[in-house]
Amino acid sequence: MKKKILAGLLTVSACFTLGSTSFAASAPTTTPDSTPVANVATSQEISTKGTFDQIIVHMDSGTWRYIPGFLELIFNDGAIELYEDGWVRAVQYGASTIFSYDQYGNIVAYTILVDRN
Repeated sequence: MKKKILAGLLTVSACFTLGSTSFAASAPTTTPDSTPVANVATSQEISTKGTFDQIIVHMDSGTWRYIPGFLELIFNDGAIELYEDGWVRAVQYGASTIFSYDQYGNIVAYTILVDRN
């Protein structure tokens, strides 16, 4: 049984090897279009387009806080309630993470820790 499987695998690999070389020999060679150096962004320019900051917020249960930007709730264990208008209400002891995006590509990660009363 093992010999049949081994023979089958060798046959399949031989077919791929023979097939790939015949296609490689007939493929036309072309050169890609070149881009002028003035239009290529450097790594320094790319890195300054957006920033990433992290802010840790301590809140007591029942308090409110406004977070600006387009918000995405990443993690919540029931500690907060996030409203569509950007307001956050601390509900109970726990933690949550919210990402806030702005139109310039900046991201702020808010880690909200609701303290015990």
